[in-house]
Amino acid sequence: MIERKCLACGTWNKGESHCTHCGNPISPEEVQKADWKKKELEEANKPKDKFDLFAERLKNSDSMFARIIYQIGYSIAMVFAAIGGFFAWMVAMANG
Repeated sequence: MIERKCLACGTWNKGESHCTHCGNPISPEEVQKADWKKKELEEANKPKDKFDLFAERLKNSDSMFARIIYQIGYSIAMVFAAIGGFFAWMVAMANG
């Protein structure tokens, strides 16, 4: 049986995944799951940056000109991404 000390309240627990005194996770797997959930929640609540808001406004604009500008910019970005991906693939395949 593994004895683990709770980081929150300092109680020693034998073979438990959560503290018997305060209920906080003490096993490494449970602590990692709690950290992942906390990070996911922070990412979901994080506000969008200014560029993303600008691009979204262009994409959903009432003006046909603004939507065309967005589509042209998006197409150019995808072409550069495809070319960069191709060169990365070529470099990776060079060593066999």
